[in-house]
Amino acid sequence: MKTVGYAEERLDVLGRLRKSAQGRAVADILRLDARALRFHLGTSLADLRVPVHVDGSVQSALHIAIRDLFFLLALRHRAALRQSEYDQLILLDGFDPRAARQTSFNPPASAKSENVRTAFLEAPELHPALDGGLLASWLSSGRPGRVLAGTLNALLRRAQEESTGREPAEPTGWIVLLAIRSLSQLALGTLREFPISGPAGRMLHGAVAAGLLLALRLAMREAGLRDSPLGAPCEAAAAVLPWLGGLRSLWGSGFAAYGVSFVEAPARIDHHLHRVAQGGTPEEVAADVAAELVGSKDAMRKAARHVALGLLRSDLLALVRLVEIGRAPPFSVEGLSLAQLYATPGALERVLAAPAARKELHEKARATAKAATTDAARDVVEAVGVVAKEWKDDAPGAWVPQESVVKTWATAVAALAADAALDGAVDQAQAQLMHRDGTESEGGIETQHEAGKLYLIGLDERPILMKRARAPQMGHLFCDMKDFTKRTAFLKETVVADFLSREFYGPILTAAARHAQGAAHLADKGGIYLNNLLGDAVSFSGDVVALLELAEDIRSALSSYARRLDSENSRETVAKATAAVEEKFKQRRQQLGQAVKSAQDAQRKGVVDQASGEDPAVRLRALHDEMGRLEDERESEIALAKGEELEAGIFISYGAAPEVATFEDHIFGDIKVSIAEKINESARGTARNAGVRARTEAILAAERARVGGPGLTCPLHVSVSQQLSVPMPADASGAIRRALSQGDLEGASTLLTGVARDFLGRLNWQEMHDDRGDIYNGGAALSEDALEAYVTACGEDSTFVRRDVQVWELAPPLREKFVFPSGTLRLVIAVSPASHALQRLFVFVGRALFRGFEKQGGFGVYEMVSRDNALFGLLAQHHLPRWIAEHEAATWAEADDGTPVLLRRVT
Repeated sequence: MKTVGYAEERLDVLGRLRKSAQGRAVADILRLDARALRFHLGTSLADLRVPVHVDGSVQSALHIAIRDLFFLLALRHRAALRQSEYDQLILLDGFDPRAARQTSFNPPASAKSENVRTAFLEAPELHPALDGGLLASWLSSGRPGRVLAGTLNALLRRAQEESTGREPAEPTGWIVLLAIRSLSQLALGTLREFPISGPAGRMLHGAVAAGLLLALRLAMREAGLRDSPLGAPCEAAAAVLPWLGGLRSLWGSGFAAYGVSFVEAPARIDHHLHRVAQGGTPEEVAADVAAELVGSKDAMRKAARHVALGLLRSDLLALVRLVEIGRAPPFSVEGLSLAQLYATPGALERVLAAPAARKELHEKARATAKAATTDAARDVVEAVGVVAKEWKDDAPGAWVPQESVVKTWATAVAALAADAALDGAVDQAQAQLMHRDGTESEGGIETQHEAGKLYLIGLDERPILMKRARAPQMGHLFCDMKDFTKRTAFLKETVVADFLSREFYGPILTAAARHAQGAAHLADKGGIYLNNLLGDAVSFSGDVVALLELAEDIRSALSSYARRLDSENSRETVAKATAAVEEKFKQRRQQLGQAVKSAQDAQRKGVVDQASGEDPAVRLRALHDEMGRLEDERESEIALAKGEELEAGIFISYGAAPEVATFEDHIFGDIKVSIAEKINESARGTARNAGVRARTEAILAAERARVGGPGLTCPLHVSVSQQLSVPMPADASGAIRRALSQGDLEGASTLLTGVARDFLGRLNWQEMHDDRGDIYNGGAALSEDALEAYVTACGEDSTFVRRDVQVWELAPPLREKFVFPSGTLRLVIAVSPASHALQRLFVFVGRALFRGFEKQGGFGVYEMVSRDNALFGLLAQHHLPRWIAEHEAATWAEADDGTPVLLRRVT
C-alpha cells in the first residue's frame, strides 16, 4: 500500500535524533542551547527563554490561508454538508463559489519544480479530501495558500542566511519553525469560527491540517532546511498533530498518512506513546500491538477493517489517476464518480455499508476490467472489484491475510506513537520561546527588536534578530532618606506618611519636573524620568547633567526644611519641651537602674533576685528589654518636641539605560519595573556604614584633641574606608555560645582568640587600602564614570581643573577650620570659562567595594560639595584664582610633531 511516506519519515527522524542524542532523551537535544544563541533570557539552562514575536503579517497570512482552504474544501464537498451549514458559509467574508478548479489527482502541467510536483502527489495521500485541483486553487498565484507558502519559504531562507558562518551555528531556522508551530492555536481558533460540525466538520478540519502540513513541508524543501545540519529537528517540528489540535483530534479526521485512517483511538495508545517517550523503540511497540491483535478477535476484526479500507482507498487513488490521464476507463457507483468515491467524506464508507452498492461496484469493476487496455489498469480495477465482492458487514476485512493486517496495523500504531512522542519532545523546546506582544517593556516590539533583544518573525526584509547595539548610556540617581525605619517606629505610619509627602516626595518630584521632558524610557534622552518611589527613597534615570542639577535641588529642599525648623521653633521653646520629656522618663529610668543593680548583685552571689524572686539572668534580660522600650519612647517624644532634620544620601551612577518591564495584573493593575545594573549601584552608593562614619569621627576627635581645637569639623559628608570585621565560622560561633551558656568565660575567650588569630593571618597577606571599602553617604556623591560623563556633557560650558593637593598646602583659613580623613585632596573643579567663578566642586573620597564585586576593584566615588559648604567658598577664595592661572598656562603644549598635547591631567 503506497503512502506519502509520512509515517516512515517520522520513524526515521526519531531514529536519527536518538542516534545523535547518544543516550540522552530526545527532548534534551531538541531544546535550545544558550551557547549557540545570539540572544536569550534566563539565568540558567533550566529557565532559558528566547523572546520572539510573530508579526501580524505572518499571522494574517496563516489566518486568511486557513479560511480560504476551508472554503475550497466546503465547495468541493458540498454534498457532505447540511444545507443550513452551507447557507451560513456563503455569508462569510472570503467565500467565493467560483474559486475551486476541476477535481484532479495528478500534478498540473504548470508545476515544473520537483518540490511542487511532490506536494501535488502528496496532497490526496495525506488526506483524500485534498485533491490536486483544490490544492492548485489554493496555491495558484495571488491566492492565500501561495502567500502562506511564500511567507514560510522566505522566513526559513532568511533564517538559514542568518545562521550561516556562525560558530557554533545558531539554530535560527529551528527557532522560526517553533514560532510558526506555536501558531497552531491561532489555526484552531480560526477553524472554530466555521459553522460545520459532526463527522463532516472533523473531516474538513483534518484536510485543513493536512494542507498546512503540506505548505510547511514544501517551504522546508524549497529553503533547503531538510538537508541542513538542523534537518532532523526541523523535520520533527513539521508534524500534523499540532495543527489537528493534538492526538485526540486525529480520530475521525480522515488523515491517512500513517498507513490507515484512524476512526477511533487504537487500544492502549497512551501506553505506547509513553513507552516511546521513555526510550522504547517503535519496533517494541509494533511487537506489543501485534501480540494484542493475535490475542483478541475483536481487536483483529477492527484492525482488519481499517487495513482493508486503507487498501481499497489506495487502489482507488491509483485508478483515479489512471482514469484522469486516459489510461483506464471511468465508471460510477450510486451516481458517484470514482474521484467522488475516493475524496468525498464518508462516500466510500456508505457504499461499502450497503450490499446493493457493493454489488454494483463489483459488477462495474468487473466489466471495466474487461474493457481495460493495459495490464496496470486491469489489475487495479480488478483489485477494487475484489474488495467490493469480499467485503462483509460482519467481517469487512476478512479477505486480507492476517499477516498483512498485523504488520500494517502494528506499523501504523507504532508510527503514530513515535509521532506523538516526537510532538511532545518538540513541545518542550517550543515552551522555551517567550512570545512578546509589545506590552512587556516600554518602547514595544520595535524598540526590543532594534536593540537586538527579540527575534522578530515577519515579512519585512530585515534581520530576524538585529545585531545588539550598545545600550544608550545615561545617569541614574538614587536618593535615600536617613533613619526611615527609626522615624516610622517613633512617629508611626500616619505621621511619617504625611511628613514624607510634604517634605520629601513633594519637593523632590517638583524639582524633577523641571528637568523632565515628558518622554517615556528612551524616547527623550535629554530629560529625566522617574523609575520608582520607595518608602524612603526615590530613583531617577536620564541626562547626567540634569541629574546633578536635581541633586542640588534636592539638597536645597532639605536644607530649606532644616532652616524652617530653626525659624519655627525657638531654642528656648525646644529646650523646655525637651527638659519636660527628660524629667518624665528620669524617675522610671532610675527605678530600672536600681532593679538592674539588684539583679547583678544576685547573679554574682549565685542566688535568686530578691526583688522579683526570679533567676537573675532572666530578670536582667527582661530589664534590658524594658530599658530599650523606655529609650525608644523617650526618643520618640523628643523627636516630636523638637522636629528632626531630614538627612538623605544621594548617589549618581552612569551606565546602560534601564530595561523597563511593564505588565498588567487583573488585581494590581498596570505595573512598571525598571531594571539596570547601575540603578543597583546608585542605590548601594547611598549606604551609610556606621563603621566608616565612626572612623571619620575618630580622626576628627583625635585631631581636635591634638591641636586643642574643639571647633574643627570635617567638611565632607561622604567617606569610604575598609572596616575590619572578623568573620565568625559557624562551628566556632556555636562553641563560644555553649561556653558562655555554661559560664566558661575563659574558654569562650580562648576560642575567640583563635578565630581572631586566623583572621589576622589571612589579613596579613591581603593588600590594604585606607580609601577602599564600604561607604558612608550623608551627602551627595557620584561615581567616577558619572563624573567623566558629566565633564564630557558639559562641553564648552565649563572648564574643568583637576588638582591633587596636599592638606598641608592649603591656606591657613582652611587648615584651621577643617580636618580631612586623607592627607591628599583629589579635586575636580568646574569653572565658568568667562567669569572664572566656581560652579561645582568634586572631591575624591575613595573606591567603594560592594560585596560580590570585590574582584572588579570597586569604583571611584566623588563627593559633590554643596555651595553652602564652607569648603566650597574658602577654596574659591584662597586657591581657585591661582589654580585657574596655572591650568590655562600649563595645560597645553606642543609635541614634537606640533600637535597639542595635555601636559597635566590629574586623575
